[in-house]
Amino acid sequence: MTPTPIMTVALIEEADIVAARQRARQIADLLGFEAQDQTRIATAVSEIARNATTYGGGGRIEFGIENADVPSLVIRIRDKGPGIADVDAILEGRFRSTSGMGVGISGTRRLMDRFEFDSQPGRGTSVLLGKRLPKTVNWVSTSRLGEIGKVLAATGASDPLVEARTQNQELLQALADLKAKQDESERLNAELEETNRGVVALYAELDEKAAQLSALNGQLEGRVAAAVSECQQANDALRQSQKMEAVGQLTGGIAHDFNNLLQIVTGNLEMLVRRLPADDVRLRRAADNAMSGAQRAATLTQRLLAFARRQPLAPKPLDPNHLVEGMSDLMRRTLGETVSVDVRLAPELWKVEADANQLENALLNLAVNARDAMEPGGTLTISTANGIIGEADAEDDATPGHYVSLAVCDTGAGMSEATMTRVFEPFFTTKEVGKGTGLGLSMVYGFVKQSGGHLRIESALDRGTTVTLYLPKFTGIAPAEEPVVVGETAPAKPGETILVVEDDPDVRAHSCDVLTELGYAVTAVADGPAAIDVLDGPARIDLVFTDVVLTGPMNGRDIAQHAQTARPSTPVLFTSGYAREAITHNARLDEGVTLLSKPFNYIDLASAVRAAIDKANI
Repeated sequence: MTPTPIMTVALIEEADIVAARQRARQIADLLGFEAQDQTRIATAVSEIARNATTYGGGGRIEFGIENADVPSLVIRIRDKGPGIADVDAILEGRFRSTSGMGVGISGTRRLMDRFEFDSQPGRGTSVLLGKRLPKTVNWVSTSRLGEIGKVLAATGASDPLVEARTQNQELLQALADLKAKQDESERLNAELEETNRGVVALYAELDEKAAQLSALNGQLEGRVAAAVSECQQANDALRQSQKMEAVGQLTGGIAHDFNNLLQIVTGNLEMLVRRLPADDVRLRRAADNAMSGAQRAATLTQRLLAFARRQPLAPKPLDPNHLVEGMSDLMRRTLGETVSVDVRLAPELWKVEADANQLENALLNLAVNARDAMEPGGTLTISTANGIIGEADAEDDATPGHYVSLAVCDTGAGMSEATMTRVFEPFFTTKEVGKGTGLGLSMVYGFVKQSGGHLRIESALDRGTTVTLYLPKFTGIAPAEEPVVVGETAPAKPGETILVVEDDPDVRAHSCDVLTELGYAVTAVADGPAAIDVLDGPARIDLVFTDVVLTGPMNGRDIAQHAQTARPSTPVLFTSGYAREAITHNARLDEGVTLLSKPFNYIDLASAVRAAIDKANI
């Protein structure tokens, strides 16, 4: 099929490469690709465009659309070069050159869904790249292509140096810091030279001046070493920050889609179990096994979000002693009779502000890791304490201040120094296959950092391990505790109606089925504008149950704000596989926001809906 053209970009000089990258990203954005795919497309285009310009003597890029069974963005890049002789070696990844050309072509294949390569001596090279359009785009009409063309013609390519300038800002700052340190070094050298001139002038005091010179040299070396160490730490922190940002974006995108799929699976499994005959043991066992697998997948996704510090937290002031006491029996049952649990709680312990559920999960993860390290048994000690971390004691990026420590200590096998350097890496584990995901400590580390604290681990072979969580002391005024609503499947009251806003048709159908089964009347829509129409109408609405991330111009927060204006007394219950920034700030739930995370079960939904409606009617 011949692609329908969108535009053509000429490749003549170096600046055209950056312009082509910008055009590729702009076209991908207009076609509805997400940010990650926009970056993949732009990177692939710029790699091949660089080869065409640098080694192929220039050429052109043709952007187009194929409206086939699977509609795709198609990009063909042609050059005027002499062609490539060793095509097979390049495509198979065996060719490595100092120019990087082979790496660019082989690497580009992994970025795109479709890659076709044709190069013949004396006839130039042609590369065809293809990327399937987003699932939400089934067809690109001629009128839509016309609109895209007008936008591209009106905006034009921006200054090709803008992106390079942005990428170089941090490098320029680093160079400026290095220049300042160099100036300081030159100043010290000048002082040294002046001292040497004094030594020559005062030959009689040679021994004394030589001692002074030695002292100055020592000072200079110490300051240079400190400056180099500081620069290295800054670089390490920058790389870690960039890595965590990339992991967070990738994890967030996966979590949103994956949790939606899990919601469909677990929801329908629950409905199946409720309708299976009680005496059909084989089918019930199969359904239970399937549900167990889905729940493990949901836990894995949650741990990934925790490691990436993207899980939505609902922090509240709490007493760590009370929390540890409340879960000590659970720990004893979980760890078994071979592990003795010793709880040592400090008197007058300060309060902290943290998500109680996530803190419990973190402590339970540490306890289970300790149990596995103490086969066949041992003693697990959980202790709390108040403490102050000063400037001299602060490690890594820890902030000096008042902290509450929660330490989990075991008498197990301990860890080597090599293992200690990797314990917080995601998916790293020393356990046998099938006995651990390698995300336990990573999740704990991410949760503590997300809560404003830090973590310290001490271990040695055959001497056990101690993991200490440091959470900042809560210095505010704790609000009055709200009454706890017991999660029961309380039925609907007569006439109660719920507006369900969900863009995934399968998730929407499941939510409606459960709510209808509970006795609620349901009005279901797929996007924000349709929800606004319902809210502005005369129909009774007792609760808005909306996904956070929606297809179209509005998200769940926009709908909630409109509901507050149009129907101030109507409560809003959010749901999401990954909340993002719409209802969170620094991954903490905004004030007054109630979130039901996907995948949720029948009882979760029933109790959350009942609690939200009843709370609004108090």
